[in-house]
Amino acid sequence: MERNVMQVKEKKDRYTVTYIPGDDSGFDVMEAAMIVMQALNPPIDWVRADMGWCMWEKSCKEYPEGDPRRNTVPPETIEKVKNSDATLMAAITSKSGVKGFKSAILQLRQMFDLYINFRPAKLYPGVSTPLKGDPDINIALFRENTEDLYSAVEWRPLPKEMFDLHPGMERFKDKSEVAVSWRVYSKEGCDRIIRAAFEYAKANGLKSVVNCNKANVIRATDGMMKERFLEIAKEYPEIEAREENADATAMWLIKNPQDYQVIVTSNVFGDILSDEASQLIGGLGFSPSGNIGENTAIFEPSHGSVPKYAHQYKINPCGMLITAAMMLKYLCLDEYAEKLEKAIGDTLVEGKYLTYDIWRDRGDKDWETKAVSTLDMAKAIASKIDPDFDKKADEICAKAKEMCAWEHLV
Repeated sequence: MERNVMQVKEKKDRYTVTYIPGDDSGFDVMEAAMIVMQALNPPIDWVRADMGWCMWEKSCKEYPEGDPRRNTVPPETIEKVKNSDATLMAAITSKSGVKGFKSAILQLRQMFDLYINFRPAKLYPGVSTPLKGDPDINIALFRENTEDLYSAVEWRPLPKEMFDLHPGMERFKDKSEVAVSWRVYSKEGCDRIIRAAFEYAKANGLKSVVNCNKANVIRATDGMMKERFLEIAKEYPEIEAREENADATAMWLIKNPQDYQVIVTSNVFGDILSDEASQLIGGLGFSPSGNIGENTAIFEPSHGSVPKYAHQYKINPCGMLITAAMMLKYLCLDEYAEKLEKAIGDTLVEGKYLTYDIWRDRGDKDWETKAVSTLDMAKAIASKIDPDFDKKADEICAKAKEMCAWEHLV
């Protein structure tokens, strides 16, 4: 019997979790998460590591150009992730056009073969959707995480010998500059992400899995995924399997999101469709993400690091906290995850301590004056978990600040 890859490989009484504060406002939301985690007090030993733009700048000061240690991911971070049961990561900053720069999370996805990007879109109590009729939205999206256009097999400019690989390149030979990114799929890559989606549906009593593709146009790569989907679906006769063009899915997600339970798709289409789905549940501020493989998992909120708000404590902490709840479920700490999710929902319904984006999206004209900080909303959530939180809030907040200090990285 194959193990459930959506759960930790080895169940323990106590886990080691690496936490990565990330960049810019990532530090803010991780500090908020650590306030709530102390109130929740799951059986976890926390180990700090750093990566992202902050580590790129630091390593550029320490090592010359071309040195492999000049990187967004330090060797010690890799070791900590390798030796942890799971990793909780805040948002990191990536910048284009920087010579030698490599995305930190893309490196880790490839390094640890984190082939599942799990992006659920669930509407929480107290959060409104822009759709009429308040449809029930609870979608589990499985995005292939290591292949497709994000394989980083690309050239600019294209070497001359590459023009002879395919007759379709003949018409580009006289162009002044040509850039090419390979869309790489493997049968093994398709099979494992498709099977993970069906196994998730089976384990959770869900009745349908949808594959989104463009096999009608991109026939080699998406054609392979469609073929493998229809073949593997035969192993799960109790689950409805249907395949759709990805652009049609983008439309139907808006019209009838309640018709989707599990979606499985490629890396790029999954990136786009999951962001679209998040807009139905209050935006990226409520959207979690998990990068999951056979041996470990890295959990991160879907929102970016928002450099313009760095260290201003304006960002909604819910995305980070919902991500933490997802991690707790991965660690089979379901009781703690449920308690955390209930506290988030209760705080949203109560509607007293909310960040600016939540007030603004509710259409409140006084959203600027009503808004509280990232940390104040986190403290409100923590108080729902621990009735005695207020008595020890100063101590807990001081510890969280120390755990996520960023000044030494500057």
